[in-house]
Amino acid sequence: MAYLALYRKYRPQTFDAVVGQNFVTQILKNQILSDRVGHAYLFTGIRGTGKTSIAKIFARAINCQDNQDGNPCNVCAVCTEIEKPGVMDIIEIDAASNRGVDEIRDIRDKVKYPPKIGRYKVYIIDEVHMLTKEAFNALLKTLEEPPSHIVFILATTEPNKLPATILSRCQRYDIRPISQEMIVGQMANILKDVGVEMEPAALEIVARRGDHSMRDALSILDQVIDIRQGNAPISSEQVLSFLGLTDEDTISHLVGAMLKEDAPEALAILEQLREKGVDSSLLMGQIIDCLRNLAVVMAAGSRAGDILGRGESEIREMTDQCQGIPPRRIFTMVTDFIEDRQKLRYNDLASTVLEMSVLKQCVPMPVVATGSQGAAAIRANATAPEQKQQRVQQERSPSAVTERVAMPTTSQESTVVKSIPAERSPEESRIRGEEEPAQSRVSSNTRNSGTEGRLDIDGIARAMHNGISPLLRGMFLKGRLCEAGPDELVLQFMAPDGEAPAGMLGDQIDLLQEIAQGIAGRKVHFSIKVVDKDYEEMTFLEKTQAILGDEKIPVTEIN
Repeated sequence: MAYLALYRKYRPQTFDAVVGQNFVTQILKNQILSDRVGHAYLFTGIRGTGKTSIAKIFARAINCQDNQDGNPCNVCAVCTEIEKPGVMDIIEIDAASNRGVDEIRDIRDKVKYPPKIGRYKVYIIDEVHMLTKEAFNALLKTLEEPPSHIVFILATTEPNKLPATILSRCQRYDIRPISQEMIVGQMANILKDVGVEMEPAALEIVARRGDHSMRDALSILDQVIDIRQGNAPISSEQVLSFLGLTDEDTISHLVGAMLKEDAPEALAILEQLREKGVDSSLLMGQIIDCLRNLAVVMAAGSRAGDILGRGESEIREMTDQCQGIPPRRIFTMVTDFIEDRQKLRYNDLASTVLEMSVLKQCVPMPVVATGSQGAAAIRANATAPEQKQQRVQQERSPSAVTERVAMPTTSQESTVVKSIPAERSPEESRIRGEEEPAQSRVSSNTRNSGTEGRLDIDGIARAMHNGISPLLRGMFLKGRLCEAGPDELVLQFMAPDGEAPAGMLGDQIDLLQEIAQGIAGRKVHFSIKVVDKDYEEMTFLEKTQAILGDEKIPVTEIN
């Protein structure tokens, strides 16, 4: 007999043998015992959790002549014959390759024929979300009112792609992801049956790599079994080497180097892993998992051990590692690595992307802090580029003033050099009918950042951008930071597109004000506003009124 893969050989044959789906199996057994079998079912869930297996068990159980507490007996004539070729009482269809309207019409024409040996004829349509729109429409009427001897069981990993008209005609059951502990227990039973020993730590690695999918875990186990040497148990080192993974201690040391901003140490660890041929994408995934564990330890405290399934000593080590690290730093690192991992799909520079991702975390970032020391650190970080800017401006022609608009256009800081007319004298302003701008009303377009008493708009904008969550930085860039008065800042957005960013940043207004005050070294009022007209299209008066409010601006008409 040909060799059967482990996930096929140990596929459950009764509801009681299904792992991790007790609620669903109990409901289905009760329906069978009370003779309340529905005409259409929908099983949803991630791959490898038992959707098709439960469907086949249910199909046999409703036709079984002697079911045992809702389970098929698997010994009666119906149970043994119903899935054999030629019987056609259980028909399994792969919707990915039979997705057209013609295949569904063929089903619709054949449902009128009664089952051959059982009570019901069951259609199991796997990956049903792959059907075309026309195929769904052809299925609707039959699915709503099928003959009494027909049962439809639909299975999918993406229920969101199903039309609402299909969903409303089915009893939906969500097949849950299987816990790591249950996968480890099932694999231990299988290994005992096949006579192979494996270290518990190695089983944990395989289960974790299975990612809550029993089929994926058993497929990996099927390969790992053959790396054993004689009768010796399979070790965790062998499994890690086979899967291209890195041990947790090395990952912890790498993350520790990043948290300490020790670039040489981090690069040395990466070089060692590169020599071992570690996959960059898998390594990034392990780094993300490690950072996630640290975040859980920081947030959950004494309950972290139960959440992570780790012992006291491991939790203590994680607690020591993240001691003195702001939670925001951990969250930012997780987000950055997730974003950088996506880049691996679109280029073949995986090792370079990984290296730059690690180095980026080793570079000191601006710190949002309170108090005199924190404010001094922020000011030093923000004003260093401005000193160079002032030297450049002094070398330029006096007939024009140049401004560096420091709102970054990407997650990294960038500047755009913009030339604007020189400031007019009060006499020229009166001749042109313009209001002389008071110092308290000058926006960032006419400000030299080094002027005594004025706010450093460019430095504040940079610090605000770097101080908020990376997920909100794109929203921040859609606004314009302006000085509305002495020690008064406004982040301005244009309606209607600016309403959503303004709303999302509204929750961060206290943090943004704290950043502004840290750089200014004094109390600063900060607000967020949405205006109805593009800033570039406004007159000077309209810009001032948009920032300060109409009632604050006296307007004098000159004939």
